Amino acid sequence: MSLAAFAKSRTRADAVRRRRLARAAATGETVVLPAPTRAPERRESRAEKRGPKRRPMPGAKSRYERAFPWPDVEVALPALPAIHADWRMASLTIVLLLVGLLFSLNGPQYFVEAINLSGAVNVPGSEVYEASGVDRQHILWVDPKVVKVNVEKLPGIASAEVEVRWPNVINVGVVEREPVLSWQQGGQSNWVDRGGIFFPARSDIQGLLPVIVDDAQTPLAEGQTVPVEAIEGALQLRALRPNVELLHYDALNGLSYQDGRGWRGYFGVGANMQVKLAVYETLVANLLSRSVHPTVVSVSNPDAPFYRR
Repeated sequence: MSLAAFAKSRTRADAVRRRRLARAAATGETVVLPAPTRAPERRESRAEKRGPKRRPMPGAKSRYERAFPWPDVEVALPALPAIHADWRMASLTIVLLLVGLLFSLNGPQYFVEAINLSGAVNVPGSEVYEASGVDRQHILWVDPKVVKVNVEKLPGIASAEVEVRWPNVINVGVVEREPVLSWQQGGQSNWVDRGGIFFPARSDIQGLLPVIVDDAQTPLAEGQTVPVEAIEGALQLRALRPNVELLHYDALNGLSYQDGRGWRGYFGVGANMQVKLAVYETLVANLLSRSVHPTVVSVSNPDAPFYRR
């Protein structure tokens, strides 16, 4: 029923009710009237209760509701996570690349099996390679500084330079110690450089002057050095007396050699051998002029030379 029809019917009913009440008042009758009819209530639809439909904002999480048979019961479901495949694919790609790189770097072409050696003359290359400590090492684990230290510890090596190149190339350049004397002590022969550092004699070098130590029974020990003054004196004597092929040494008298005229000449140590030789020849000439044949002539101290018969 429409509101207009409802209003019209209600007006007619009121008129009838008033006539009955007037008649009852005149006759004294009791009148029972029906309850007034209430206008029908207008119920809002669920759509109207919810209000106007809102558009979702960009980037906002979606909410889903599910209807249940019980009134006023709503269950909110969790929002579905937004899946972004870009970073996942990038991570997977990086992992695959790293795995492939590790497998490729494990190939035999990246392990050291030899070195390129330059500058070695007397020291065998096999000894340098062994001392370097790089045999069968992966090129990524080779430290040039460590290799340099290892090679320079090798007797006979003065210095070394190391270069590491991809994929397994190691260049080692060495500077050897230059032997100037052959020092023979305690039954052992070693080469000696100008600084007094000794190292193993590896071959026979023609023209290398030998020096025999007369007052030592044991070989040179690691860390010991040969007196530099003795080395300087020996080299000067050899330069001034090229015919001298062997020198002797003892800590008390220094350097000496067996004179071809039948006696031992002592010259001490140091770089003033030219003065000592002049004094020596003067003394020998004086002795021979007097028909004196000594067994020892010493000019270790040129200011106080002497001889013994």
